[in-house]
Amino acid sequence: MERKGIVTRFALVSLLVLAVLGVVLPSGARSLVVQIMIFSIFAMGYDICLGYTNQCSLGHSMFFGAGAYGAILSIMSFKLGLIPALGVALVAGFVFAFLLGLICVRLSEAYFVIVTAIISAVFHLLAMDMTWLTGGDDGLSTTIPPVFGLSLYNPYVNYYFVFFFLLVSYLILRRIIGAPLGRIFISIRENPRRAHFLGYNITRYKLIAFVLSGVFGALAGALYTMTMRYASADYFNFYWSVLPIVWCLIGGTGTLAGCWIGVALMSLFQYYVSAWFTHYLLLFGILILIILKVSRRGMLGYFAGRG
Repeated sequence: MERKGIVTRFALVSLLVLAVLGVVLPSGARSLVVQIMIFSIFAMGYDICLGYTNQCSLGHSMFFGAGAYGAILSIMSFKLGLIPALGVALVAGFVFAFLLGLICVRLSEAYFVIVTAIISAVFHLLAMDMTWLTGGDDGLSTTIPPVFGLSLYNPYVNYYFVFFFLLVSYLILRRIIGAPLGRIFISIRENPRRAHFLGYNITRYKLIAFVLSGVFGALAGALYTMTMRYASADYFNFYWSVLPIVWCLIGGTGTLAGCWIGVALMSLFQYYVSAWFTHYLLLFGILILIILKVSRRGMLGYFAGRG
């Protein structure tokens, strides 16, 4: 209970700080924090898959890309508003995750990783080849419509629009984890055989977790596209499948908010450390090794355990 209290307090303090930062930060730093919040939604969704049901997927770039293109194509081709376009992105994420999950969640851990990686690579190749739909490597760009009369081209509107979805995503996922469904996820993570003997359909609950994870990955992809006003076939790249694993491992799997730490650290390295050291990923890799050497539960997991 104490561990849970520390994680919750960290999340609430972080959300309060983010609410204030939107007003006080200069424009460049504000844009970076917007990106951090979007990736935090992606990471929280992935944590449901990895941290709560022990499914290490290498196919989540599919959901990020599906959400991005679901949103931008809805706006470009069907002239939908911002909220309906987000709805289309969530449906796209659900469909992709459900179909991929039907194939993969029955597989053992090693085969699960391999098959999700292969299918993701196939979709990346398809996205690169189908330039008539995706724009290929050049991508697609469009004008983002206003939401409730407010333009996302206003940096403050854009910031709090993303913050709202981060807040809602956290509250929804926290509610799920605190509900009986979340306790079943945890029992599957801790001892799947015992959960099976208790009468739970392991495959069904793993599929539910996988689909939830995919939907929030698609939401992140849609928000990223709306912020950048651009989507590219590169969003299906393997890179976008590895990132959430790194974020969750650094911050702490099975904590939801812990992955925010991983997102923030990596973003700071990318935007500030890279300015004076080209091979900044070497330093970041060393940092990851130190963190995992000290605590396999990540940074927030370590402090929660000490509490």
